[in-house]
Amino acid sequence: MKSWGIQARMTLLALGPATLLACLLAIYFTSSRIGDAEQGLRELGATTAQHVAASAEYGVVSGNSTILQNLVKSSAKERHIRFVLIVDNQMQRLAQAGTIPPDMAQKLHTKAPDVAGLDDVFMAPIQLSKVDLPDAFMLDDATAPAANQADKPLGWAVVAMSPQPLIQSRQKMLVAGLGIVLAGLALTTLLALFLGRGVSHPVRQLSQVVAALGRGDLGARVAPESEGELLLLQTGFNRMADALQANQSELQQRIQEATADLALKKNEAETANREKSSFLAAVSHDLRQPMHAIGLFAATLKQRVSVPEQTELVQRIEDSVNALQGMFDALLDISRLDAGMLEAHQEPCDLGALLKRVGREFQPVAEQKDLNLRIHACPAWVNSDAMLLGRIIGNLTANAIRYTQNGGVLVACRRRRGQWLVQIWDTGVGIAPEHLPHIFDEYYQVGNAERNRAQGMGLGLAIVLRIARLLGYTIEVRSRLGQGSVFSIALPVCQPKVDNRRCNVERSIGQFNGERVLVVDDDQAALESMQGLLASWGLVVQPAANFEQAMACIAEHVPELIVCDYRLPQTTGVHVVEAIRAQLGQAILAVLVSGDTAPEAVALMEASGLPILFKPVRPAKFRALISRLLARDNAGFING
Repeated sequence: MKSWGIQARMTLLALGPATLLACLLAIYFTSSRIGDAEQGLRELGATTAQHVAASAEYGVVSGNSTILQNLVKSSAKERHIRFVLIVDNQMQRLAQAGTIPPDMAQKLHTKAPDVAGLDDVFMAPIQLSKVDLPDAFMLDDATAPAANQADKPLGWAVVAMSPQPLIQSRQKMLVAGLGIVLAGLALTTLLALFLGRGVSHPVRQLSQVVAALGRGDLGARVAPESEGELLLLQTGFNRMADALQANQSELQQRIQEATADLALKKNEAETANREKSSFLAAVSHDLRQPMHAIGLFAATLKQRVSVPEQTELVQRIEDSVNALQGMFDALLDISRLDAGMLEAHQEPCDLGALLKRVGREFQPVAEQKDLNLRIHACPAWVNSDAMLLGRIIGNLTANAIRYTQNGGVLVACRRRRGQWLVQIWDTGVGIAPEHLPHIFDEYYQVGNAERNRAQGMGLGLAIVLRIARLLGYTIEVRSRLGQGSVFSIALPVCQPKVDNRRCNVERSIGQFNGERVLVVDDDQAALESMQGLLASWGLVVQPAANFEQAMACIAEHVPELIVCDYRLPQTTGVHVVEAIRAQLGQAILAVLVSGDTAPEAVALMEASGLPILFKPVRPAKFRALISRLLARDNAGFING
């Protein structure tokens, strides 16, 4: 229902009391007039009956019916009289004018006149007039009978009033009263509309201006046309609008200044970020080269020494190199995720096999801390990217082992609500409630204020969260301080796929039988370390420091595999591989090795479709990749 406006409310407010008062006054005065008319009619009937009775005395006494008939006819001429009747004391009709209704005639023809219940009929007795003549000779007792006879009426005069004139008079009075009421209401309505418009029009203007201000038209104002309090209201409203416009202008100016300042800071931040990226890319490449060589030298040295003291020393060197490599890998993953260079290729994957591989990978780490690592693999297939999902579960498992000193770690999966739920439980130190919202932040570590490198850099969970978002998963965490934590991931169910090379996480390392490998790297230390390591695995190495030497090597012997650094003097590893393949006319297997983490370089390497290993390269990972490539077990493999 549409709400009423101010003018309608004021009109209704004025009409209500006015209508009630007019109706009450009309009812009162109309009823008074009708009552007066009825009283006048009764008085006229009674007076007429008495007049007829007084005038009929002679005619009744003398028995002159002509006089009586003339009398009733003259009296019946009055329009309010229905009939006039004169009867004797025996109720015999002596004269009549007008028509007597049958029911009324029965009551009038009784021996005793009865007009009860007849409000419009009036009767008056016809009495013999008394004449007092004093006579000394008349005795008192002789005159007594005559007096008694004079008190007895000679007859009756009956007058009946007609109700029709009274009815017509009532109708006229009612019509007049109704007309007065309607005229009063019309006048009240006009007056209320006139007075209401003087209030509603300014208020309507105010509402329109308020709506304009709400739409952003701060220049809208009210025309001060009223008087009194309404004029004060309009003036005050205009002042408020002026202040609002002034504040809005000032606010816009501040916003413009803040926007300009923010844009300047944004440009400075973007410039700093580009400079940082360029710096990190350059420094990363320069640092990765010697670390890459150190790692390969350490792996080669470990295979050549047999003295226990020397083996222990080499193992410590290898542990330090692995720690540095883990830090560089974490930084590389963060940079690639931030740059959007990591793509997810989701397809059916064997979740049970993936969990078993995680167990084999982390079982030695758990045994070193005397922890019980249990893997409850399930025969489940999920729609995911096996490489990225393995990285999530592996990071969570490594994190659980790192923060557990006693007890163990459980990696399990179960069916829940149409999905496979993977959970990593631990009996570690737990996480306090105030730290839970921040555990996925970069470089955030609980209980590592001294930044012990054995506990990592605080990037593991940050990488987990970003990969989970890339795959469309949600990570749930529950933890109790001093009792342990549980991380949960819900994975979509899919049908098994038998031939699924990309998601075949069961990787075996084969043996080499003198396969020829062309190694191209402009860093001499990296080249020598790579040559020594590959030779120790049973491969024949053709070393080359640049494009020209690489082309000379393939002219002598055609390699079965190319291991090429991405950044080379005046060219890239992608161009070298393409040139060699074009020269030989065959798609020789190739692997890119790079210490360049710049997003542009990473994008170009991934666009080539070649497997990529980022320096420093882990020997075990490198050997597994070469084994699969040479055995052609996974021709579509692309290392993420």
